Amino acid sequence: MTTVGHSLAGLSIAVLALPRGRSLLWYLLVGHLFILFANLPDLPLPGWGHANYQVSHSIFVTMLLASTLGLLMLIPGFDNRVGFRVLLLWSLAWLSHMVLDAMYNHGLGIGVFWPFSDAHLVLPLPWFETLSWPPVTEHNRNVFATELAFFGALLVLSLLLRRNRRREI
Repeated sequence: MTTVGHSLAGLSIAVLALPRGRSLLWYLLVGHLFILFANLPDLPLPGWGHANYQVSHSIFVTMLLASTLGLLMLIPGFDNRVGFRVLLLWSLAWLSHMVLDAMYNHGLGIGVFWPFSDAHLVLPLPWFETLSWPPVTEHNRNVFATELAFFGALLVLSLLLRRNRRREI
């Protein structure tokens, strides 16, 4: 999956998760963090990302690192009621990365159970394809367009659900 799909999925989770009544700056900051966490397994860091795929895409490593976010709740003045919900959903955005990567039809799946198992999660959907080289090709434009259409629709659905939820309250 490309950053387009991961970012839109993370933003869709943010739309449904974030509480009402905060400032625009707060929404922008926290919303961008949802996008960051949704893309975190692919960040090009030493020993991480596609350079060390089995580590960055392991559900156990993800849960270990995501649980360290819980330490933020120990900061004095941290709003635990909203904070716990946001931290939990940041972790969900992070975990969504693995499920979305498993949907690609390259047939390899991802080793989500590393280091305990070599089993791979494979949930291929025929319309999701991987990028090719060179980067600027019609194939890659189609990959981006497919993700934008699919996950853009998910974002629109999330916005509609949030809007309808507001009317009921």
